[in-house]
Amino acid sequence: MNLIPSRKSDELALFRNEFDDLFSRFFAPDFGSQLPTALRRNSLPPVNVAETEKNWTVSFELPGLSEKDIQVQLLGRQLVVSGERKWEEEKKGKEFHRVESQYGAFQRAIELPDNARIEPDALTATYKKGVLEVMVPKVEPTPTAKIPVKAG
Repeated sequence: MNLIPSRKSDELALFRNEFDDLFSRFFAPDFGSQLPTALRRNSLPPVNVAETEKNWTVSFELPGLSEKDIQVQLLGRQLVVSGERKWEEEKKGKEFHRVESQYGAFQRAIELPDNARIEPDALTATYKKGVLEVMVPKVEPTPTAKIPVKAG
């Protein structure tokens, strides 16, 4: 009878080595940069959309950024806000054991309603106390006219 060598133990050892490597890298200071992009923490900023009689107001919560870190664009009917929150580690004897703040590039697109005026010079963007507020004026509704119906 011929014996066939089992590969299960080799596969198990390979898996164990990969797991040990992953576990040791997890506690390395630069582990976050080794994760695939899909697994990195990258959250979208919260958005509030409000309506008044004459305007739409779109507010983005972007604490800790300066206005130079934020870009506002109008692409078709979409209002696109993007930017990057950079990690500025202080090395004055400080060792972080937990970091829950969100860092990295972000982009958020909001579809504007049909009655929004989508001309770049009509929009205004202001940034104050960590909140970006974009004012989008509404298009004046065209007056409706009554069309008389005539008998055929």
